[in-house]
Amino acid sequence: MPKHRDQNIIRSILRKDPLWSVYAIGDLAPQFFGNSEWIRPAHGDGALALLYRAFPTPVLFVIGEPESVAPMLDEVCVDSEVYLHLRPEIALLLDARYSAVERKPMVRMALDRRKYRSEPAPGVVRLGPKDLSDLQSLYADGNATGEAPDFFFPNMLEDGVFFGVREGGELVATAGTHLVVPAEGVAAVGNVYTKRDHRGRGLGTLTTRAVVNELLSMDIETIALNVSRKNETAIRIYEGLGFFRHCDYFEGVAKR
Repeated sequence: MPKHRDQNIIRSILRKDPLWSVYAIGDLAPQFFGNSEWIRPAHGDGALALLYRAFPTPVLFVIGEPESVAPMLDEVCVDSEVYLHLRPEIALLLDARYSAVERKPMVRMALDRRKYRSEPAPGVVRLGPKDLSDLQSLYADGNATGEAPDFFFPNMLEDGVFFGVREGGELVATAGTHLVVPAEGVAAVGNVYTKRDHRGRGLGTLTTRAVVNELLSMDIETIALNVSRKNETAIRIYEGLGFFRHCDYFEGVAKR
């Protein structure tokens, strides 16, 4: 099947479901596009696969109906290991191609601007590259319980939007982004974490609100986030902010 580089065609397919495709749309930005391998069916219907190769384990994303996607998987599933970013009906197709599959049930949520209240976030400060060490120390608080964000890279502080709360000089809560691409009008909220002994005080809501406020001030049209399907507390918090459930999907590592 042909590999594809025409951004206009790629964008038109992804825009059919921008909330599901938010990360892939962001990968059209110049700083990400070079790491992106796009594949379409030969007959050119609305299916599209992306292998994003910026990480040691490439990320596999797919949009389209299973009957159109299945033939593509024989071509894209050539790596010994991939990181899944797939809807449930597509993840099932991997069983014949990978012998070991770890699937984490996730929910894609998206902001409903009509329900969001752009309120101030008092006591919250903007974070940047100079705060990297403090942010890493905060995330390390979650290592023992497996709660530390698993998709944070230092360059996100420079390219994204991060806010935090300090008490006694210590960073005790933060929220940020995985992706911010104003030219495509998309952003993904992520890397949200509150120190374990500071929970129950609404700091996660406060920092997330600060991030969303900033993204809206940048005229970002599509704002989404990912949350574990098992984390009902977080889902309720995000729903209280104005996010809604868009779809279920799976993350995880698949091995041939």
